[in-house]
Amino acid sequence: MTLPPNGEPDPRVKDYLSQRVDQYINWYDKKAVTSKKNYLFARITTAICAIIVPFINNTSLSIIFSDFEIDISRISVTIISLLVAILIALEGVLHYREQWQNYRSTEQFMHTQRLLFQNRIGDYAKLDNKSAFEEFVVRVEGAISEENAVTLNVLTRSEATPSKTD
Repeated sequence: MTLPPNGEPDPRVKDYLSQRVDQYINWYDKKAVTSKKNYLFARITTAICAIIVPFINNTSLSIIFSDFEIDISRISVTIISLLVAILIALEGVLHYREQWQNYRSTEQFMHTQRLLFQNRIGDYAKLDNKSAFEEFVVRVEGAISEENAVTLNVLTRSEATPSKTD
């Protein structure tokens, strides 16, 4: 923490750390955890379903209900295939992996900058309190702005590449 000559933490710095930096670090951490869970759930479920479908497809399982035969295998393959298609489509739109990596790297950057600033290490080592705080704010706000731009870019980009016409 930046300490002025009287030994008390600068209230501006204290407020910025608690009301802006810590809140964003916690927010990015939660978003990274959620995105990672969604990504891993989609990937694992898709992999398991891809393994199960051929097995079920080659298994004949049906039940007779009121003189009507219901092919459980065929229905199961259809439902599982739809689930896989939905999960792949969601990943293509929501980009869980990219979001997870983006949130985590932003959270780690902000945490690192906070530690460097508070301990006056690295680029903050030779700066006076005012200059160090200004540099810290510029870096943190830059990281937040960059993350917002990357998120917008990831969520709005098209998976299809335009075809070249000769």
